[in-house]
Amino acid sequence: MVFVTDAAGLVTHLGRHWTKLTGQTLAEARNLGWSRVVHPDDRDTVRDLVLDAIRTRSAFTVRFRLRTITGEYVWIVSGAVPSFGPPGRTFLGFLGSLMPLDEPPDDIVRAAGILKPPEPPWQDGSPLERAADYLLAAHSLIARAARLETLEAVEIALRRLGEDLAEETVNDASAQAEFH
Repeated sequence: MVFVTDAAGLVTHLGRHWTKLTGQTLAEARNLGWSRVVHPDDRDTVRDLVLDAIRTRSAFTVRFRLRTITGEYVWIVSGAVPSFGPPGRTFLGFLGSLMPLDEPPDDIVRAAGILKPPEPPWQDGSPLERAADYLLAAHSLIARAARLETLEAVEIALRRLGEDLAEETVNDASAQAEFH
């Protein structure tokens, strides 16, 4: 599931599968509503990590439990990258994704996550992160123009790009964990 936030970190777009998984409508999940289905023991950890990511404009990865439509909790891995656009690399928000884990992680019993320090100003991040910047800028402009068919096409591209970024982020987190 792909999500998009604004510069304040408030969810502006969330994939349709969210409702199938959690029972929460997209309207209920907007802004910070999604946090209501995070396990109570994980909520502070997830919130604090996300707030740190917003403050520092850092990529992040976090594993936590999420309440499903049946009332059970499943482990989720979520990752997001900050996006910047013109003018002057203005912070636009985050493009991220959530994926249920097939099996609970062995190494944690509560939420845990990491921040990836922001890239130095002379670097622009990975090619996928740069593509996310452009797609998020396009999404914002097309939404303002109320071009629904075009917006849907951009959201499909964002969803796929979010999946690729999540895979890249999980792989980076796994590589970092091996060295710690």
